[in-house]
Amino acid sequence: MANLLKFSKVKINIHLLGWIYIFRNLAFKNLTLKIMLRTFASTLLLLCSFILQAQKPPIKFGDVPIDQLKMTTYDKDSSASAVILADYGESVIEYSEQEGFVVKFERLTRIKILTKEGLDQANFSIPLYHSGGSDEKLAGLKAITYNLEKGKVVESKLKTDAIFREKYDANLDFMKVTLPNVKEGSVIEITYRITSDFVINFQDWEFQSTIPTVWSEYRARIPEYYNYEKYMQGYVALSVNEQTREPNSIKITSRERSGGESLRDGAVKTTFSNDQIDFQEDRFRWAARDVPAFKPEPFITTSQDYISKLNFELSFTQFPNQPRKSYLGSWEDINKLYAESSDFGGEVTGNAFLKKTEEEITEGLTTPEEKIGAICNYVRQTIVWDGTNRKFIKTTLRKVTEEKKGNSADINLLLASLLDKADFSVSPVLLSTRDHGFVRELTPASSQFNYVVCLVRLGDKKLLLDATDKLLATGTLPERCLNGNGLVVSKAGYEWIKLQSPGKSKLIVNTDLAIVNVGELTGKIQIDRTGYYAQNVRKKYFSEGESDYIKNFKGSRSWEFSKSEFQNANDITLPFKESHEVSISDHITAAGDMIYLNPFVLDREQENPFKLEKREYPVDFGSPFDKMFLVKITLPEGYGIDELPKSKVLSLTNNAARYFYNVVQKGNTINITSSLAINQSLFSQEEYPNLREFYNQIVAKQAEQIVLKKK
Repeated sequence: MANLLKFSKVKINIHLLGWIYIFRNLAFKNLTLKIMLRTFASTLLLLCSFILQAQKPPIKFGDVPIDQLKMTTYDKDSSASAVILADYGESVIEYSEQEGFVVKFERLTRIKILTKEGLDQANFSIPLYHSGGSDEKLAGLKAITYNLEKGKVVESKLKTDAIFREKYDANLDFMKVTLPNVKEGSVIEITYRITSDFVINFQDWEFQSTIPTVWSEYRARIPEYYNYEKYMQGYVALSVNEQTREPNSIKITSRERSGGESLRDGAVKTTFSNDQIDFQEDRFRWAARDVPAFKPEPFITTSQDYISKLNFELSFTQFPNQPRKSYLGSWEDINKLYAESSDFGGEVTGNAFLKKTEEEITEGLTTPEEKIGAICNYVRQTIVWDGTNRKFIKTTLRKVTEEKKGNSADINLLLASLLDKADFSVSPVLLSTRDHGFVRELTPASSQFNYVVCLVRLGDKKLLLDATDKLLATGTLPERCLNGNGLVVSKAGYEWIKLQSPGKSKLIVNTDLAIVNVGELTGKIQIDRTGYYAQNVRKKYFSEGESDYIKNFKGSRSWEFSKSEFQNANDITLPFKESHEVSISDHITAAGDMIYLNPFVLDREQENPFKLEKREYPVDFGSPFDKMFLVKITLPEGYGIDELPKSKVLSLTNNAARYFYNVVQKGNTINITSSLAINQSLFSQEEYPNLREFYNQIVAKQAEQIVLKKK
């Protein structure tokens, strides 16, 4: 490691190499000058060769130092369950006469297991892409577990029964690898090579993981013919960021066969010739040292949006004597491609057989809203979503209607096609789900999308529609889709549209309780939910059944239910309502002539969800929401108020969030109103400290107790 760091600091202007070739082609008359220049060139080449050789990979497979095996904790993070000792990768675009240009990627990873919680680091997933008749080929897979037993190093090598291939989708498989004999104290390492025909899918590189990393290094060698857009994400500073341009060459062997009367017995003669094509090659080296573990905080899209990572997108290729070929293109190009594609835009305007179905669905309906609602409801109730997110249909829409099951694209392109047959102005909308990552609008690449919904225009009104979830009302996208902007695909031109919920989700808890027998609360709890709150509770209600739902609602609480009622369970256009007549014996404390009571019997903010003092990425709630608690408590005879929480109002800048706490005493009753309103879905890193303190004060306020004293 010391040598690696030492040589990473050596710098040289590799462009001086170009002078060597200039000097060689000049006809110098001064022999002494010639000798000097040759000596200079030889020395420079020798120095370059020395430096390149010095920058060897940071580790060698099988060469594990004894101190790594003896290691018991990681000094820079004592809580770490495991630590990546080194992660090294290299991607090279090479030419072969049989395959043309291919990407060769090689990786070597070494990990130290420190605790039982780190044992799952022994499971690896290697993605392998395939399309048409081509697929990425895995080779050189080796993995070893090292254990120190009685002072000796014991190696356990990977067995073939611990390797299996798992299909993910039509174009992606994962090679699953589990290392043997892994336990606390083990050092594991794995190495493999991937050869890929898909130069458009150049390997990205993650410098950060869910466990700390001592050293992460990535190198790349790219011929001048390929131009990739490279962009870093995350907040880890690179220790090494180097780029040089150096000469390279391709050797091509050609074969010519000749024959005829001039050759005895009609023999055929084969002549071989060798040609060399010289080109420039860009060489890159990136490395990061002592990278902390990425620790996901609540309310983010996906860790892949914020983990420190280097991304590649093929922008264009430029081969000698050929025009430039663009791959990154523009959003205009992507829109045109999708709008005119028979597998996408054509699915909406085609499929004439759906006209009869549409007429049956909308028969007798007159308003546009009624027809849209009926078509959405038909698709929701008829086609079962298989749980996969896609932007293209699997087979055909006819087959989808026959099998009554499909992926998200099957369902939503069917919805769009039915709306088209009803003469609505409808467009498919490409988006990236929250777990897939946000879309970088400055980088026009269709690979950023993994999902499709549809947009209907009714005059000046725009409705975003999705029919995968039976428990969401028309016009409400699933929460997984609330991720920035979506690309509206249309032959008239593309546009961006904000992916947001049509209204706030609301939770209203109304409790009317009386203190009886000093240590018991009895009364009624009513809960109203709308939006995503209603959707989530309906899922539980229908999956568990009413009796199990009540049982799970009670949980470990010492509550007794005398009666429970539910309203609007099946009508997703209305709030989901539930009420319970209860007796509560675990929420009140009597000590001598004093009674202590927290007024929040449900959904109290017991701890701040934002633990970090400083957060390096935004808080993304997905959508705005309201939580309101209306509490009425009737005091027992012979008791008066000794201590009562005070009213309070909290507000963030521009009313981004607001909290209202109000207490009113009237006779022998106490009425408390607690209202939390999150009015914007996204809070930046700069807004985070205020949001964190806002929640600190809510937690503190809701922890305050009512204290009663016997008169």
